[in-house]
Amino acid sequence: MQALTDRMSSKAKQYFIREINALHTVDNENIRFKRLEGLTPQELYYLIVLGEDEIYTSSYLNVYKKIFQRMAVPRGDSLLLTVNGDYFRKFIKMAAGYNTLNDFLGKMDKENATTTMKAFVIHLENTDGLEEAVDVADSYSSIMDKDLPLAKYISSEVKWNLDRNITTNNKRGIVIYNLLNVLFQSADTTAKVDLSKQLGIASIYGEDYNSLTDDSGRVVQQVFFYGDEDKDGQNSFENFMKMFRGKPEWKVTMNENWVTIISAKGKPVWIFANRPLLGDDDPDAKAQARLGDFLEENHLKPSIVIHRGHSYHLQYTLNQLSPSAKIVVLGSCGGYNNLNEVLTVCEDAQIISSKQVGTKTVNEPILQAINGSLLSGKNIDWVSMWKGLESKFKDAASREKFEDYIPPYKNLGAILIKAYRKSMGE
Repeated sequence: MQALTDRMSSKAKQYFIREINALHTVDNENIRFKRLEGLTPQELYYLIVLGEDEIYTSSYLNVYKKIFQRMAVPRGDSLLLTVNGDYFRKFIKMAAGYNTLNDFLGKMDKENATTTMKAFVIHLENTDGLEEAVDVADSYSSIMDKDLPLAKYISSEVKWNLDRNITTNNKRGIVIYNLLNVLFQSADTTAKVDLSKQLGIASIYGEDYNSLTDDSGRVVQQVFFYGDEDKDGQNSFENFMKMFRGKPEWKVTMNENWVTIISAKGKPVWIFANRPLLGDDDPDAKAQARLGDFLEENHLKPSIVIHRGHSYHLQYTLNQLSPSAKIVVLGSCGGYNNLNEVLTVCEDAQIISSKQVGTKTVNEPILQAINGSLLSGKNIDWVSMWKGLESKFKDAASREKFEDYIPPYKNLGAILIKAYRKSMGE
């Protein structure tokens, strides 16, 4: 069954989602979304849930709209019934992230909306793996930001399910719902919940400077870039390089495969980034492999790894992820499978991701803030760093983009995975 799902997901992404994403600059919706002609509401539903890691915001919003335009009676509960509730937690999580959840719940009777959200939370102990529990965790902060009464209802349902599992002595259920209960309490900043201490996991609020240095006192970073026909990777690389070229605190050298950036002032910070090469023989992959060999031969172990590029490139980054990584920047690739894979390789990694497509206007300030701390030999403090970054985004549009970025201490899905594994002894 999983093989079939994987094939469906691959086709959804390759044939449909990448096409409509690639046309994101086309204003004419009839042209941009022509490939979706003839798809049923149910097929559009599966495009959304199976394309979670790749779908652009504008693509999601249009596909979501078309689902109900193509229904004879546009009801949210009817939609879920016609797909037998398949991936419904994923659909609700995405609706929360893209701010369409209230619209979706509004397309059904109030009683059915309540039943839907009750089903969203109940019986997580019976699900395969942890993905659906992570979907519930990830949705909560989005819901709390937009609909506090609904967030309170979900929180109360979590407590009810915790009591239910305590009564039946279901260990897995007790662990899942206790973790969700603690995570949801922490979302209320006035409660001042120290998740690291309460869950018994490594700190999620920052990283000690010394833990990021190697035996020679260097902080080594590796950045993955990809060459794209739409020039996205190449443009991203150029924007990245503007942070270092011509700056007195950095020395930049480049060969045919990668660029080396070494601090000329302050503490030793070494950054290696492959060049986003494009060609028939996959030259960027070869550049990454050669850089990887160089790092290994010279005993350079990255403690910070950054993925820059379309989400469909991410698997290639994850395949090369160094177990030494303590901080991992994923961009808009923070779905369960990716979080799970990162934490399997680097069990205590602190992950920065984005709810929606990443942007240079936010990526660069975050990286500059990280490097600023490193050059000064200061510990990474995510809470104070995020407060400082907030002040840089003054207008509504840029602030909204920044708020889509999730620092490690707010990455409830990643925290749940870490704490669950510890609690279950996995």
